[in-house]
Amino acid sequence: MNFYSSNSKYVFIIFLVLFIYWACDDNTANDLTEINNCGIETTFIKEIDNIDSLGNASSSDLKMLNDCSYIAVGDRSSRPWITKFNEIGEEIWSKTFDEIPIPQGNYGPGLIYATAIDKTNDGGYVISCATTDNHPSYNATGRIIKVDSLGTTEWIRKFPGNRAHHGRDVIQTMEGDYLVVGSWYTSSAVTNEKSAFMARYDVDGTLIWIERFGGECDEDVFYSVIQKPDGGFIAVGKFEHESSDYNCDFYGYTDLWFVSTDSEGQLLEETKTGGAYWESAYDIIDLGDGTYGLAGKKRHEKRKPINAWYIKMDGSGNVISEWNEPDYVNSSGRNDVLYGLILLPDKQTIVTMGQKTDGSNSSQYLWAFNAITSEEIWNINYNDPGEGYALGISNAHDGGIIFFGKKDNGRLKIFKTDMDGLLLEL
Repeated sequence: MNFYSSNSKYVFIIFLVLFIYWACDDNTANDLTEINNCGIETTFIKEIDNIDSLGNASSSDLKMLNDCSYIAVGDRSSRPWITKFNEIGEEIWSKTFDEIPIPQGNYGPGLIYATAIDKTNDGGYVISCATTDNHPSYNATGRIIKVDSLGTTEWIRKFPGNRAHHGRDVIQTMEGDYLVVGSWYTSSAVTNEKSAFMARYDVDGTLIWIERFGGECDEDVFYSVIQKPDGGFIAVGKFEHESSDYNCDFYGYTDLWFVSTDSEGQLLEETKTGGAYWESAYDIIDLGDGTYGLAGKKRHEKRKPINAWYIKMDGSGNVISEWNEPDYVNSSGRNDVLYGLILLPDKQTIVTMGQKTDGSNSSQYLWAFNAITSEEIWNINYNDPGEGYALGISNAHDGGIIFFGKKDNGRLKIFKTDMDGLLLEL
């Protein structure tokens, strides 16, 4: 009995020591989490690392990663650029794709830039690219690029065809391969020229198929694509059309274009939404209830300004609800637009990024909308007129918003706000 009691005391002491060790170990793990700052609640405006020889960076797309960081693309030194940074905006690594030649033509050097990026299952990234110069002398076409987790190039593929193609968006599909959408250049106004494209590539960069869409005129473009739960795709953009004033020789009159396909890129449904003038969609997100949010622009009347436009559609492209930016007096040169969309963690709030332009100066804005009714909740201006705007918006690790913007004579910055778009630290 005494022997048992003595052993019980030793056993108790051993368990006490182990408990203290485990508790200390847990505290150490918590301390490491705090050191990593994953999900730290913060707001800031962060300078991009400006390299004099490359000049100021331009941005196009931004995604949140699962390792407390972000990945983004754009261009520097007239070539595609990719960068990874942590949750407080500090650069982890950055790369310019110097192996891609700068387009050259009759009017000097052109520009090739990254338009979109998506995470891949192997820890790397897939990137789409476009060129800004459409003059035939450049003969410059876009690319699809695959890189590893450190940005090291695995392969680069030109888009197929004897005309310049421009990639506008790219995703990894649920099957693990890649889908890119965009447009291809036509040298003159041509009717029935299917100038928007959708192309699918395998993991090694081999083209599986390419399909073309459009046809009334020649300026049809897909700007954004998502995959449907059934494996098909929805692409949105603009569809050029003739009007009572102009035929296809006039560039610009467009409808917002919603295209639904099967998994092989075969057209299932399409809608063209708008009037006689300018309408377009630049981004689409799945709202998770069988409906979709679209960001774009709309010109209500011929002599009215172009306004920012948010639309909620069903899976067939029918408008459920919308927000039309109100007109205001003495701004006939205005060209306001929404470019990017995110759905906040509450699933009730959509935040869009875009710009307001008074005809000469542009300023960057965020707008928030009710995901059910499409009613505006708030809007905030993030720079002075003339500073311009930048592209790329994402949910942040702490539930807030992170996006690219401009300050200080148009220099590219990383903006991090809370979920209400507020900057608490300046």
